[in-house]
Amino acid sequence: MKSGLSISESLSGTVQILKLSGYLDGHTFVELERALDRSIKGGITRLVLDLADLTYIASAGVGVFINAQHQVRKLGGSLQLVNPAPSVREVFGILGLEAIFTIHATVDQGVKAALAP
Repeated sequence: MKSGLSISESLSGTVQILKLSGYLDGHTFVELERALDRSIKGGITRLVLDLADLTYIASAGVGVFINAQHQVRKLGGSLQLVNPAPSVREVFGILGLEAIFTIHATVDQGVKAALAP
C-alpha cells in the first residue's frame, strides 16, 4: 500500500539536508515544493536531498527536483542528490537525469559538493 511523503530537515553548516521517505508522486510533490520554497526564500541555496528512503518517484517529483535546481543555481547555490534507492535511481537513468544531476553515495559527499564553488 502506498504511503505519503515524510521530509525531515537538518543543517550541516550552511547546507540544508532534506531526507525524503516514502512516495513522491502527484499527491505528495507539493509537500516537497513547499519545503524547498521555504528554504530558498529563507536564503538557503545549498541543498542536499537524501533519497535513501524514497521508495517511489513520479514525474511530478522529478519536476520539483529540476525546478529547485534551476532556482538555486540562479542564486549561486547548489542542489545535490544523495543515495537514491535502486528503483528511484532506475527512473533517473531512464529519464536521463543523471546527466543533469550529480548523484552522491553519501550525505557527506553531497554536503561537500554543495559547498564547492
